Amino acid sequence: MPEPARPRKGQDVRDRARALITESWQSQANLSLFLALMVLVAFVLPTMGFGKDDIKLYSDIAFTLLLISGVAIAWGRRKLFLLAGFLGSAALAVRWMAWFTPTSALQLWSDGWSLAAILVIAIVLLSQVLFREGPVTHSRIQGAIAVYLLFGIGWAHAYHIAELVHPGSFRLEVGEMSNVSDWVYYSFVTLTTVGYGDITAVRPIARTLSIGEALTGQLYLAVLIARLVAMEVVSWQYKSQDSRGSGGQNSVGAETTSKEAGP
Repeated sequence: MPEPARPRKGQDVRDRARALITESWQSQANLSLFLALMVLVAFVLPTMGFGKDDIKLYSDIAFTLLLISGVAIAWGRRKLFLLAGFLGSAALAVRWMAWFTPTSALQLWSDGWSLAAILVIAIVLLSQVLFREGPVTHSRIQGAIAVYLLFGIGWAHAYHIAELVHPGSFRLEVGEMSNVSDWVYYSFVTLTTVGYGDITAVRPIARTLSIGEALTGQLYLAVLIARLVAMEVVSWQYKSQDSRGSGGQNSVGAETTSKEAGP
């Protein structure tokens, strides 16, 4: 009888471990790139004057880069990746159609598809941050920050949709809210419940959305902190149990050895 091919089995285990490590590294690298791009194009570059001459073109290019890097985060999960890829492709196609032929209908569809793609990317990140077992790592913290920033960008699209459907939903003290940066500014001010008062929600739909975002920002932070603390406590407990178990096994082994070596 020929012996089973043990080297082949060991090779399979090594291949699976290598694939798992590669997949985890790629996911973490994509997440780091996505978070860095989001901070760069949403906060750093605008303060340096980039895109001031053509804010619409700048916002479309920035959103394209963010969407591509965000979809890449779901690479290891086939169903979520296909869904995110489909919504992201549709959002980019309609968004650039709205740039070449700017109409209210195309702009409305562009914001709708973009909002759907943002929600899917947020779900992918939440599945890695909150719903996956394991210790608290740098990847989880990066994902939590990315989801919080995605909330701000997503609600900015929701406010723009409300303004397109119900013109005059928001009132600006000076001028009109015709700029992308105005919606992003109002969204993050509402998400963090700062509320400077320079932009006011006038219509009921605008007020409802503003209340929803304020509640989302507060509840997300509360649930996130509670979840991360609980995961860290469970991880410490498992480590403590493992250390006690290994220590007990060592003591039992030492006692058995001493008995065998007795007179």
